[in-house]
Amino acid sequence: MKSIFRTVFILFSTLLFINCGVVENLFIKKAPSLIEHFDNQKEFQKNWINNSWKSPASYSLEDGKLKITTRPNSKDRVKVRSRQAFTTGNYTWKIFIPTFKPYEQVSIGAFLYHNTAKEFEFDFEIGYGQKIDREKINLKEEEAIVFCVSQFSPSNSSHFGVKMGEFSDFKMELLDVDGFYLVKWYINNQKVKELQTKVKSTIKFKAHCSLENLHFMGDVKTSSENFVLFDRFSFLKNE
Repeated sequence: MKSIFRTVFILFSTLLFINCGVVENLFIKKAPSLIEHFDNQKEFQKNWINNSWKSPASYSLEDGKLKITTRPNSKDRVKVRSRQAFTTGNYTWKIFIPTFKPYEQVSIGAFLYHNTAKEFEFDFEIGYGQKIDREKINLKEEEAIVFCVSQFSPSNSSHFGVKMGEFSDFKMELLDVDGFYLVKWYINNQKVKELQTKVKSTIKFKAHCSLENLHFMGDVKTSSENFVLFDRFSFLKNE
């Protein structure tokens, strides 16, 4: 009897050890992540969805980039958003900033948005900008203006510069501090802004890539087609 019991115990222990990873996976959900290189149409359709507002879906994958365009003298707001929703972690967009015509009303958007019960939004808005805003921070002729914004809870905006005609990295880091998001904005790995919000850290956000003809991002309407190139997006969960 003791021999049979010992054999059963050894078999049970062995099976439990072998399958511990399976058991663990049943109870521990892996943190979501998304790394998008915009070089595979099938993967793009799997991960992203059109979210343009009263505008043609004028975007496509070209040469390993997501290219978005807007029509001249229009109110185009062309956007794609992630199908997944995320919380704390690092969100990074690599974007080619074109050389915008002075003071035209066009804006690149790299932002996080939630609108289920309440509305929350954290932004990078990038464009030539209005003359009054450019003068406030003494932008150089070759620089675009970058607004780092929390739209709600609280409403807060700061602006900085970034060079036009080249790629730059834009990163937001969302951290949980006492149950609410602490948001940090980075431009080319340099932290430019930090804000403690009143947005609960359980709120999930979808990531957006956009190009929009927005009146507050310039002094005159657009006179030609504008474009932007997104080279990469990534979300990595904080462990």
